[in-house]
Amino acid sequence: PVTPPARQSGSPAAEAETQEPTVVLPLEVTESPAPRDPLSIESQSVKGNVLTLHVRHGGGCKEHRYGLAWDGRFTKTAEGEPRAELTLLHDANNDRCKALIYKDLAFDLSTLQQEWSEKGHGDHATLHLDFNGVPEQSATFKF
Repeated sequence: PVTPPARQSGSPAAEAETQEPTVVLPLEVTESPAPRDPLSIESQSVKGNVLTLHVRHGGGCKEHRYGLAWDGRFTKTAEGEPRAELTLLHDANNDRCKALIYKDLAFDLSTLQQEWSEKGHGDHATLHLDFNGVPEQSATFKF
């Protein structure tokens, strides 16, 4: 049987191609981030106040939801640099399909800068960003 064109245009692969680059999502401040389904961060970059993460995960049959959470605390790295631990949130919506999905996610880091200033640390800093507790997955946010 032939798949009707309307259905093809709504396929996950077609959506993934048309959704790049993604909308810039807000940073969620919460002490207890939502549960997360597995995904890997392939690369990360920061330009201005926007963090872009290139991620990979399984799926392809259902719509996935993404987010980035911060517990509201600034800590220090082993070297004494200011640090924020971020949790990448992924809800696979019970997608059991096995296709490898690659996606660019963009997040607004303005909240970190605002909180840094409000906590009396000044208007400028270089923050070390760690993701999901994995030291190899980190970025630097300068403001």
